[in-house]
Amino acid sequence: MKNDPALVSVIVPVYNRAHLVTETVASILGQTYQNIEIILINDGSTDDSLNVIQALQREYPDVIRIIDQENQGQTIARNQGIQKARGKYVAFLDSDDLWVPDKLARQIPLFDEGVGLVYGGVALINEYGETTGFDSCDPTIQGKIYPQLLVKNRMTGGSVVVLREALDRVGVFDPEFRAAENWDLWLRICKEYQARLVNMPVVKYRLHQNNMSKDMMLMQDAKRQIMAKHCDKHSSDKLVARYSRLAEADLFYKLGVYCFSREQFGEAIRNFLRVVMISPFYEDTPVRLLRSLLGSQGNRMLRKLKKAH
Repeated sequence: MKNDPALVSVIVPVYNRAHLVTETVASILGQTYQNIEIILINDGSTDDSLNVIQALQREYPDVIRIIDQENQGQTIARNQGIQKARGKYVAFLDSDDLWVPDKLARQIPLFDEGVGLVYGGVALINEYGETTGFDSCDPTIQGKIYPQLLVKNRMTGGSVVVLREALDRVGVFDPEFRAAENWDLWLRICKEYQARLVNMPVVKYRLHQNNMSKDMMLMQDAKRQIMAKHCDKHSSDKLVARYSRLAEADLFYKLGVYCFSREQFGEAIRNFLRVVMISPFYEDTPVRLLRSLLGSQGNRMLRKLKKAH
């Protein structure tokens, strides 16, 4: 399988991205792995997106297919794309993000027996396409990673390639999720299959004010939904039970950090104490708790001391 020429279906939902989608498609067409089809789903765009992608289809009629639908959101759009996909593998990319040229060439050979998902690292770019940072991957998060994946989502959607057979087995994106539908699907796949990792950036993720991941409370609500669906603190599988508890710790930790950033120190203390009850040394909880106890005046003094040194 190391030189597997199998077809890869690339699913790209498009909503009001007329100014960016051409660059996104170019990054797919520029792959060194050539056996691809691109399925562009126009999700009821109100700008010129449909005309732009139709022009791309006319230029690459053997590669690009279009689904035009009323606005239903990217979850339904991706599922429509999966339904039409013909590839042995299915990959995902948002219409404002980009792939590096050798993404698929590095990932497809990793689909050994029992592997259902391959993901990779992320380069962060701004609205002008300039690299601003990197999200590194934990190299230990591969293999049978279902328990570890309960704690937090380790995968950016545009970095992921999945085996079509895995989707046929576990299902597609769950439209009941307002957010974290990616994480839910990765969990379902990783419960049944192994995962592999390309520990270098394979996707360029564009940061802008509309990124859903910046909506803290929406993402925390989604995490609670994930926990209700997947976590079991009393599981007979000790790893699942352990990481289910850590998932709860991570929820309270992030809420504590959020409250701390807003100088809501009383609520931050309550959340960090909840973390301590579950896992006393989770992340930097002891430091965060101490700083919360210092309150506004104490933290101002700390910042002055840091500047002085």
